[in-house]
Amino acid sequence: MEVRKLANSNVSVLEPKQQKTSTKPSRSNFERKVHKRRLVALGVLFAIVLLTLGSQIISAHMTYTSTAQKIEVNQKKLNKQKATQSDLKVEINQLQNKNYLEKYIREKYMYSKPGELIYNLPDNVNAIQK
Repeated sequence: MEVRKLANSNVSVLEPKQQKTSTKPSRSNFERKVHKRRLVALGVLFAIVLLTLGSQIISAHMTYTSTAQKIEVNQKKLNKQKATQSDLKVEINQLQNKNYLEKYIREKYMYSKPGELIYNLPDNVNAIQK
C-alpha cells in the first residue's frame, strides 16, 4: 500500500501499490509452460504404462485361449482313446470264448474245418437286386 498526500491537505490517502505488469505475466507464462510440460510428461508416462499393461493382458489372453483349445482337442482325443480301449477290452473278453473265436476266424480269415464248404452270401438284400 502506498500513502499519498492530497494537495493542500493534511489528509493522506491509502492506495494499493501498483504492480509491475512485465514481471507477473512473464512469471505466469513460465508457470503455464512448466505445468504444460509436466502434464505432457505424465500423459506420456501414463500412455507407456497403459500400453505395457495392455500388451501383457492381450498376451496372457492369447496364451489362455490357445491353451484352452489344446485342452479341448486333447480331451476329445482322450475320450476317443477311452472308447477304443473299452471296445478292445470287450473284444478281448469275447476272444476268450471258444465259439466266438472260431466264428471270428472263419469270417475274417476264411478258414474252414476239414471237409467243410464255405459260401459267401451278400449281407445286403439290395445288393442282389442291383
